[in-house]
Amino acid sequence: MAIRLCSYNIEWFNHLFNTNNSMKTGQESVERLEAIHRVLKQVNPDLIGITEAPNSTSTGTQSTVTKLENFASHFGLRTSKAKVGYISGGAQEIAVLYDPAILTVSHAPGGSTTSKSNPRFNGEYQFDTDDDRIKELYNHYRPPLEVKVKVKASGNEFRVIVAHTKSKGIFSSVDMVHLERESRRNRLKIFAECSWIRRRVDEWLDKGYHVVVMGDINDGPGMDEYEMRYGRSGVEILMGSIFEPERLLRNHAGKPKWGNLGWAPSSVRFKDRITETYINVLIDHILISSGLKTSGQTPYQIWNPYENDVAKPFKVDLLKASDHFPISINLNV
Repeated sequence: MAIRLCSYNIEWFNHLFNTNNSMKTGQESVERLEAIHRVLKQVNPDLIGITEAPNSTSTGTQSTVTKLENFASHFGLRTSKAKVGYISGGAQEIAVLYDPAILTVSHAPGGSTTSKSNPRFNGEYQFDTDDDRIKELYNHYRPPLEVKVKVKASGNEFRVIVAHTKSKGIFSSVDMVHLERESRRNRLKIFAECSWIRRRVDEWLDKGYHVVVMGDINDGPGMDEYEMRYGRSGVEILMGSIFEPERLLRNHAGKPKWGNLGWAPSSVRFKDRITETYINVLIDHILISSGLKTSGQTPYQIWNPYENDVAKPFKVDLLKASDHFPISINLNV
């Protein structure tokens, strides 16, 4: 059976909800909510991995699941059920919306609470990022969401990890003063987070599961000079070792190429704080294990209306909905 998975960073989605989990009714909020709904209708996925999902609170007064299901119900989306994992310590969550008529989805955390090399995503990870033979401690600001997905029609199962790794952006004046130090620190943080996620991928592969990793990785091959110093990107860490080709996660977007406007293909554009010009980058990804088969002649889509003719008819909605564009892949499962 063919299903479609989608990864979408919906910019500050929480800003469109009240603290009682209802949707805001101001004109600007309504226009954005309607644009997001129309984008999702056009992409028409069976499961959406959402980064920058609405907030949850430790008291339970705010709920990511309730907000997303209220949104889906209001607009009649078939992806009407939501699932979250470990809640973050700050703003914004990671979640999935899915069609319960087609899929069964459950939170399925891997790792171990006692393991130092493969701990749960809400714990601490020890990893030597700078090759000084001293392991540093890392944790996820937003713990990746791990879910088990079962396709009802076929009975087949696979694992999905939705991640939102460390941003490399330099946002404050203080950080600009220490640009070199902060850039290196951010790069090593991405390496640690992606290495941790890759440990989980290896665990799932060892158990015979098919695996999908999706989300806003904030990285991609050739994204900055600090990556060049270490000879790898976070995405390449997630994909795995070329010496174990059967364990590689496949990236159907291919390696982006540098042009006058930045990288192509691209899933987002950012304003450079130094040059004050915009640059296109590919930092949203869907990676799949070798046992998963794609469906159709163009199974992988980056819904960028400047680069993809399929997305051009709803360009206005895409630009209003988020600063990122959704990406999707069709799988035959």
